Amino acid sequence: MGNGSFSLHEDFIKVFENWSIYSAILVALGVATWKYVKKYKKHRDFSFTQVHSEINELLTELRLVTDSARTQIIQLHNGEYFMDGVSMRKFSVTHESLQRSIDSCANRMHGVLCSLFVPLLNLVLENKATIHFTVDLKDSYFKQFFESRNIEAFSVLPIYTKNILTGFLLTQWCSLEKAENVEPVFVEHQMLKMRNSIQVQLALQPR
Repeated sequence: MGNGSFSLHEDFIKVFENWSIYSAILVALGVATWKYVKKYKKHRDFSFTQVHSEINELLTELRLVTDSARTQIIQLHNGEYFMDGVSMRKFSVTHESLQRSIDSCANRMHGVLCSLFVPLLNLVLENKATIHFTVDLKDSYFKQFFESRNIEAFSVLPIYTKNILTGFLLTQWCSLEKAENVEPVFVEHQMLKMRNSIQVQLALQPR
């Protein structure tokens, strides 16, 4: 009886020890998993911040080197639907860099119907970073909008993501003197360089 009790006691101790080991392993795995998930989420948040900080820095650099008043990224998106079921194609300013004392256009260019800016979209599709003077545009809502924002000249390039047109890069001058004195070839080079860098950053943003 004594030997049997002792054997049972030993078996209980072994089971308890094994259970303790398994529990410790499970706890360790749980902690490691939690730390990994937390680190992964933090990395995702940091990636989002990093991508859009870099985009804003590129816009600011473009504005400074071209001596322009505003540089913007405008992205296309779907809106609501008309009564006939056709989707409203819209665009919004998603990034903007401003010269001091220049008003922001972001709040006025949010959820804007593309149909109001067809002349601008036609220039986007040309894929040429030409400097266009607002006074030379044909009369349209687009021209009046730019005049109301004191935009004397602008340059625009399309932005592509996975070979799909998703938006455009827009540089604006609110001083006619600055627009006339800037070198067109230099502007074209800077616009192309920044557009390409921005496309890379947009492709890296977390989904």
